[in-house]
Amino acid sequence: MCSRNTSVLFFAAIALFLFLHFPSQTEATIPAELASKVCAQSEIHSYEICVKFLTANPKSLMVSSAKAVAENALDMARRETTDASCFFAALLKRKDMNPASRAALESCSSLFKQSVTFISLGGLSGGTASLDLHSALDKATQCKSKLSAAHVSIKSVSDKLEQWGNFYSVASAAVYAVENPEP
Repeated sequence: MCSRNTSVLFFAAIALFLFLHFPSQTEATIPAELASKVCAQSEIHSYEICVKFLTANPKSLMVSSAKAVAENALDMARRETTDASCFFAALLKRKDMNPASRAALESCSSLFKQSVTFISLGGLSGGTASLDLHSALDKATQCKSKLSAAHVSIKSVSDKLEQWGNFYSVASAAVYAVENPEP
């Protein structure tokens, strides 16, 4: 599962990097009111970055409802969660890993693998998406606690967790916009 998706995710990461760093003509095609509704709820501090996350998935450019935006945001968060699990699993292949770090990284890989099941479109149609996303956040928090307890301080790990948090934040905000529509 990890190796096949790794090349696809690597390509997606490059595409996201290019999209975030170079202006795009397609940003304006996502309806402004949908982007505003979602990004106002997001914990990402920059509206522009939030919009770029939303529009990183080409499907997002053709949506006309908050639910469709949320579906795409959940899809991206689910992919990022799978990538995080694979990232931690790949770190375990290093031979020079100390046992405490190894245990924490194994736990993180497992926790993110479990989180993938919480980030699904089924929750959106069933009205449980917010709760499901909070369960995924709980798993990420457990991972951070395990890493902290084991004194793991690897920059790429911090970066991966921050990147996951950004995808989580956008997905959570999109779900909130769907589950709590404005009158």
